[in-house]
Amino acid sequence: MKSPILLLSALVCFATAYCQFPYSATVLSEYYLPLDNPTSLGIEVGWDDPAVQIPLDFSLNIDGNEAGGILTLGGVGEMLLNTTENGLFNILWPINLDVMDIGSVEAEEFSTIHYQVTGESPNRILKIEWNECGLYEEMSILGTTTMRINFQTWIYESGGIIEYRFGSNTITADSLGIEFLTSAIILGFDYDYYEGTFYSASGAADAPDWTLSDDFYQWYKSGTGLSGVPVEGTVYRFGPAVDVAENETPAQSFFIFPNPTAGSAWIQNGTEAAEFRVFDATGRSVHTFFLGARNQTQLPSEAWAAGTYTIQSLTPSGQASTDRLVVD
Repeated sequence: MKSPILLLSALVCFATAYCQFPYSATVLSEYYLPLDNPTSLGIEVGWDDPAVQIPLDFSLNIDGNEAGGILTLGGVGEMLLNTTENGLFNILWPINLDVMDIGSVEAEEFSTIHYQVTGESPNRILKIEWNECGLYEEMSILGTTTMRINFQTWIYESGGIIEYRFGSNTITADSLGIEFLTSAIILGFDYDYYEGTFYSASGAADAPDWTLSDDFYQWYKSGTGLSGVPVEGTVYRFGPAVDVAENETPAQSFFIFPNPTAGSAWIQNGTEAAEFRVFDATGRSVHTFFLGARNQTQLPSEAWAAGTYTIQSLTPSGQASTDRLVVD
């Protein structure tokens, strides 16, 4: 495994300024679904450390500034690099593993990295998937491919949302033999001075602690990383940071009726378009949808098991609202 310093050394140097970080992370549990009919990135079989540009249908807004349609697969194949209009880089780092095509060892199997854009403007989602990827350490040393991983990165056109979605993997904590395992978003990394803003996960992979730092060496040398690779169904979701002090009693931005319900229920949205998610009592997401300002839609609650469901909305301006629906 190449160290994070060597991985980051592949980045172009740029200047940065430390500012309020635009994201806060939550952990969800959702079914992992492989992409259906994705677009190939044209990476040759046997790839290692690929570097290709991913075309976009919409402008990115990863650090609060629209950065155009440039997104590059880089690092050792596990990073997404976004070049801003100021020539800076923002880095999406789902998991810092040195992934490699199992096709370099296997005769009839191979790994793919591909993408897909779903939805309609302004609610499109760019989805990048790493499918059945092996690890460089195992293949280069042992010539085997027993350790494999599947994961995705979703970038939402609206709402300032990014998600890391983890599928099946055959990697155990004691099989890695690496010094530092994490999942992170990095804004404004400067290769010359190793400066930037690092928002990273540590501790239990299913309920990690998230740390914000602007000191690369303190962050890296702290030795506080994830205890293992997230299990299938884990979602790290990064949404707009909400200033709790300024929003102690936010106005409810949507209404549910009838509530309780023995069949279908409706949601009436407020004055701003929002993304909605419905969670069951175990915290699993069972329904996701977008709703325009003052629009309403019918929920498929007649198909849900009896119980209490939490419904959350998030607007592009960062206002979050929560309500509960009781299904009899």
